[in-house]
Amino acid sequence: MGRKKVENQYGVQMGDIFSDNKQNCNRAFFYQVVALHGESKVKVREIDQICVAFDGYYEGIVPVPGCWRSHRTRIFTVREWQGKPCLDYINRLGVCCPELDRSETHMYMVLQEYGGYPFHFRDEYPEIAEQLDLKTGSGVYAVDKPFEWIDDDCRALIRYPDGREVETVFQELMRSDKLQESRAFETECRSLLKEMGALQLLEEQRQIMFKSLKSSLYKNMKDK
Repeated sequence: MGRKKVENQYGVQMGDIFSDNKQNCNRAFFYQVVALHGESKVKVREIDQICVAFDGYYEGIVPVPGCWRSHRTRIFTVREWQGKPCLDYINRLGVCCPELDRSETHMYMVLQEYGGYPFHFRDEYPEIAEQLDLKTGSGVYAVDKPFEWIDDDCRALIRYPDGREVETVFQELMRSDKLQESRAFETECRSLLKEMGALQLLEEQRQIMFKSLKSSLYKNMKDK
């Protein structure tokens, strides 16, 4: 007789993603299932995320399956919370319950009041930023690639609440010429990633994910 196939009691499968992203929170974490442990436990590993849009206060991010943030794996019990499978997880900030999300086009909102792209955008173009709201479909959207470095010359699309769309260049929108300290920090980060041999792989994985979700994600936002 062959070994009985392991099945999770909540239907969790290899490759599933759990998300920890609370409303009005300035962070988000994503964990991908890499192994099943009996009927009630799973082994997970934290994965990377990309920014595909923003408004004056929020960044819109999506997880990147298979793009690992750490070599560390963890084993958690899966339980049901508010009708959804979640991980029974306690971190240094207290109890958190990363939820199972199989949506391929869900964009998570991360609040950025004092930093990040929304902060710089709001500082330079307050009259535009105050009009936009990612939750209702308006905002600044990536066109060629996900937003990553403020000095990138990739295209960005400003979508207004009335349906107007204006294309621009990301580095010009961020006024990267004025952010000398941020540019210096990014240059250092890029050099470090290149030395580690990780920069090209990370960018390739992020671009693959961006292309796979771009059309469906933006269509969903337009239909709101």
